[in-house]
Formats: sequence, structure tokens, C-alpha cells
Amino acid sequence: MNSVVSAPEINSIFNLPDVQQFLKLLKVPEVQTVFNTMVEKAIALSELNILKRIAKLEVHTGLDDPEDEDHPITMTEQIYQLTERIDNKTEPIQETVIEPRTSLEFKATEFAIHVRDVATKTGKTFLKSKEIMHFMKEGLPEPLRMKDIKNPRQFKKDVIKKASKMFPFIVLDKKKEGRRDVRVVYKPENDTKRPNCTDTYVRLKPT
Repeated sequence: MNSVVSAPEINSIFNLPDVQQFLKLLKVPEVQTVFNTMVEKAIALSELNILKRIAKLEVHTGLDDPEDEDHPITMTEQIYQLTERIDNKTEPIQETVIEPRTSLEFKATEFAIHVRDVATKTGKTFLKSKEIMHFMKEGLPEPLRMKDIKNPRQFKKDVIKKASKMFPFIVLDKKKEGRRDVRVVYKPENDTKRPNCTDTYVRLKPT
């Protein structure tokens, strides 16, 4: 049995007196308001969880920022990682000991490598709060950066805390005087990287 409704059948339905009367009523502002409220309520209470599924889709596609920093990697972040892989396809394969899997772990890995690079190039073994915040906003790869979020301090806190758990050479140190901001300290004695040896702390190469 063919369940597809043809164009003539659809036109005949819209030409029914009751349907025409309903369409006229929808032009009345008060009726329009009630009808819109009913539709919105039906969508919100739908067993299909329409609003929740749309919200998840927006986060996954990068249209909205996820509230949970430890969320599964989004499509935008996956594209960034794939682009990085293509750009570095000629680089020798490195041993991977720590493999970031979530968005927060990718941020923590990028941050830890930055702290190490600063220490290696300048001899400065710690970053202050303002320097950390600047890296979160400007230094992280574009898909991972801190954007217009409600709680930037929590974003920073989550990243540096995860970095200290993942990398033994990252140590958090709270100042004992003045503003008791947390500094991020690089401990070379806890770093397994050695000259002329493969760096065991590397960014994940997507497969």
C-alpha cells in the first residue's frame, strides 16, 4: 500500500473549509502566541529528546562550546588534529607514552609542552597566572582556545590541574605572600626527556 501523499492530495487537504479557517485563525496574534507556546511545549516534552539532541549536535559540530572541559573530542578538534597530522606527515614517528583522548587532555598536553618550551628556551621555570591565562586565550591551537565562556578561571584551573596529573614535570605552586595565585612550575628533574632521545611526551597523532 502506497503511503506517500501526492501533491494534489495535499492541496485538497489545505482547501478544506476547516483547514482554511484554522489558517486564518493563525494570523490572529493571540492565537499565534498560544499556538507557538503549544508547539514549543510539545518539542520540550517530546520523548525523542529533541532539544537535548540538538544541543549535543551543536557541541559536536563546534557551533557551541561544551560546558564540560573533559568532554569527548569534537568534530572541530578532530579536524584540527587531522590537519596537524597532514602538515607533519614528513616528521619521523615518535614514541607515544601519554595519549590524550579528551578535549581537556589535548589542552593539558599543549600547555605542558608550552611550559617545557618556555623553560628550555628562556630558562624561566615557572609561569604566573597572567601568563597562563594569555596562553589559554592566544597560545592554544584555535579549536582548543578559551573563548567566550562563563567561567574562564575554571577553564584555566581544569587545564593546569589535568596537566599536573598527566605530566610529572608540571608542578602547581601557590604563592605564600600577596595574591595567592597558583604558579605552574617546570621540574626538569621529573622530565624523562633527554638530549638526542625521543621525546616520550608528545601530541597524539590521530590514526
